[in-house]
Amino acid sequence: MKKILLIMLLLFLVISCKDKPLFVDPPFVLMKWADAVKNLNYREYSECEAFPKDIRVFNELYRNYYYSDFLISEMGKYTDKNIRTDSEGNSYNFRIIHFECFRIERKTGKPVENMKGDIEFIKYLESPKTERGWLMSNRTIVRIEVDK
Repeated sequence: MKKILLIMLLLFLVISCKDKPLFVDPPFVLMKWADAVKNLNYREYSECEAFPKDIRVFNELYRNYYYSDFLISEMGKYTDKNIRTDSEGNSYNFRIIHFECFRIERKTGKPVENMKGDIEFIKYLESPKTERGWLMSNRTIVRIEVDK
């Protein structure tokens, strides 16, 4: 009897421990992206992007600088009605995230500029990218002039 209970318990554990897709929200994706850029980790960077740049472009873009200390100032409200279609005809939800951060010089590790911007995050509804969750699609980052 004990063997049967043990086998049932093990079977229950195996069945209940299946990989379930993780819900990853936009702020987490932004922090993962920032870490990937800081460490010049193209694989992780491309996991965060809906349309990642080529590895050579990535390395050139972030060769001298990276972004740090993100502060999300506003998260656009999520609604099922925010739907668009990409150039390939795939539908997706979107939301806009507004933030501030620092631009860091790699050579010195010191902040050189205050920045602010916004990012459009998208989540596909009906394509192979559906399982990837929220992805960074379009971003604008501008320099903030600080009075000295």
